[in-house]
Amino acid sequence: MKICVVGLGNIGFNLFTYLSHKFPGEVQGVDVNESRVNELLHQGYRVTSDYRALTGIDVWLMAPSTGNQGQNLFSALEQMILFPGSLISIESTLPPGTMIRIREFLEKKGFELGVDLYLIHVPHRVMFGVDKTVCDTPRVMGAFTNACLEKGRQFYTPLVPQVVEVSDIRVAELSKVVENVKRYVDVAFAQEIYSYCIDQGMDYDELKRAVNSKNNVELLGTDWGIGGECLPKDMNFLRTVCHSTLLEGAEQADQNYRDRIVKQVGSGKEVLVRGLSYKTEVKDLKHSRGVDLVRALEAAGNTVWVEDPLFSSDELSGAGFKASDPVDQENKKQDQVVQKIILDRHDALDIK
Repeated sequence: MKICVVGLGNIGFNLFTYLSHKFPGEVQGVDVNESRVNELLHQGYRVTSDYRALTGIDVWLMAPSTGNQGQNLFSALEQMILFPGSLISIESTLPPGTMIRIREFLEKKGFELGVDLYLIHVPHRVMFGVDKTVCDTPRVMGAFTNACLEKGRQFYTPLVPQVVEVSDIRVAELSKVVENVKRYVDVAFAQEIYSYCIDQGMDYDELKRAVNSKNNVELLGTDWGIGGECLPKDMNFLRTVCHSTLLEGAEQADQNYRDRIVKQVGSGKEVLVRGLSYKTEVKDLKHSRGVDLVRALEAAGNTVWVEDPLFSSDELSGAGFKASDPVDQENKKQDQVVQKIILDRHDALDIK
């Protein structure tokens, strides 16, 4: 069986490495980013940027960043050399309605789903920093035909803890978007309650502990705002098709929260921002609200220093930040330390 993973970003590469161990010598990867491909080639991985080199593929697993209208998926589909009998699994999170467009795209090329090609949607699920692979949690699967479902069942059942089949592919498509937007709303609510606690002089962590003592309730922690690639993107996907004052309010609440951090600091200060990665325990600055905060504080006329346990001072300096080594901070004179405003990512409104 020849398997190809399309898209070698965080999700795709995680899937690619996992399957490479499960099916030694049978997995290839493809990405249009040639520098990324060259980097992986030098590390010994079987990857390419040339779709013409990928022939006789039995299973296509598609995990590129979709783009606002799924354009990256269609660009990949246009380049793929498809053979009758192959399985195409769309793992990317999709704007609602995309799977119908993919079906129409393939039918226009003369393929009959369930006969010539097998198309399924199995949206990825992973909590980086918690799950080791994208196959560690149950996966939802939808298809247009029973034959496609059966083909998908045969491939995924040995790989994941549970395959949750749905009868309507639109449900599979919407499920991942709703999962992420639900978390977005939950975080926005947490930020609102945390802000209220700060105003009232109450301990938010104590409130969270009290609330979460009920087993069907989870009041979340807070950060620099709602960042990462997925949650803001999927909120946009859902708001495009589901017009809701609740969703609009959640977006506005998050913006207000981030604005409040900057406004509370003011200008003309020296600020130490503790924690810059887009998520605790995940070494990645892409889509980080911490990065956004630093730039906003600098734009307001502050001198901003940063520290993060995941990054060395050289790495932070190389990324364009004023690096502050936590060890050096401890060695500075007390009167120098107190001149700084210190912001911690999980207690951002409590200025120290």
